[in-house]
Amino acid sequence: MTKAKELRLISYGSTSIGRVRPINEDAFLRDDHMRLYAVADGVGGQPAGEVASATALRELAKFLKFYSYSATDRSVATMLMALRKVSDAVLAHGLSDMRYHGMATTMTACWITHHRLILGHVGDSEAFHFHAGKLKRITIPHTVAGELLTRGVSEEHPVMKSSLSHMLTQSLGPEPLHNPQVCEVELKHHDILLLCSDGVTREILPVEISHILHHSPAPEQIVEELLRLADERGGHDNATAVVVKVL
Repeated sequence: MTKAKELRLISYGSTSIGRVRPINEDAFLRDDHMRLYAVADGVGGQPAGEVASATALRELAKFLKFYSYSATDRSVATMLMALRKVSDAVLAHGLSDMRYHGMATTMTACWITHHRLILGHVGDSEAFHFHAGKLKRITIPHTVAGELLTRGVSEEHPVMKSSLSHMLTQSLGPEPLHNPQVCEVELKHHDILLLCSDGVTREILPVEISHILHHSPAPEQIVEELLRLADERGGHDNATAVVVKVL
């Protein structure tokens, strides 16, 4: 049997504190050797968001490192185990020090193996897949609005336009995970993967993201343009992006 060849990838990631927040509670992971990429956003209003996001990414890489040598181990089931392990680690870290009690974070991670990506997602950071000139959001936001949309509630419903719409319904750390999103997505040559925190998506429309991905040839250019635009439009939140391009 011929062994499937790994796709050739190039990637870039960066983060910006923005213009309003006193600290940057976002973090990102870009490991081309493990082919593992992730964005985490410490939950605002909770203590030590920057500690929570950093802890989540560190524990994710540590756990998945042991499953990176076999294609059969790189699976949705392994990613689900990783999310639960990471959530337990964030909780344990919070309980170990009163300064961190109650800390939480979102996380959106992609693990690439051969011609597919394995998605693990909790919270309101996002993952987009750009294929054949079309942009598709592959994450489901774990927010009040996101949950209602999956139940068929209209976008015109009053709650969709209220301050409650952005409230998280799930995060890593404060309580056991009940429904993290895990799935597989097939990758083709010339596809682009974008992971970003909500500091990007709240400032930039999907149609604008699609335009940037289409017209910027390199991951670094894409990331820097997204962060520049988010800052130009007010920089109301920390903004983080990781781009992976399939050659």
